[in-house]
Amino acid sequence: MLIKALRFIVGLALLYLMLYLGKFLSLLIPIGIPESIWGMLVLFVSMVVGIIKVTWILPASTPLTRYMTLFFLPICAGVVDQFDVLNQHVDSLIFANFFSTMLSLILLGYLAQKLFADKGDAGEDDE
Repeated sequence: MLIKALRFIVGLALLYLMLYLGKFLSLLIPIGIPESIWGMLVLFVSMVVGIIKVTWILPASTPLTRYMTLFFLPICAGVVDQFDVLNQHVDSLIFANFFSTMLSLILLGYLAQKLFADKGDAGEDDE
């Protein structure tokens, strides 16, 4: 039981270390990327390079990801609290969501056609 607790503490300490390294990078490179994203990038790179092993992080990350939905409860409560504001602007929210979805679908379809057409032309040259 003590070994499990120590592994959890080490994993949590590594996660916090990566978060604070992300905060430091955010101060060092002010380009608008959030500190937590910098921390995840540092964690990813250090795991790919082999500085940090997955087994070191796993005991602390498993409970965090398992109960991640609990972290969204305050956000949901805030949305419910602001329901009257959302209700006033429901038409613009629906329009913005519909427009951005359609624009994304059209652009992705066009890009896919362009990429597959270029790939098909390259395949014909090989024959």
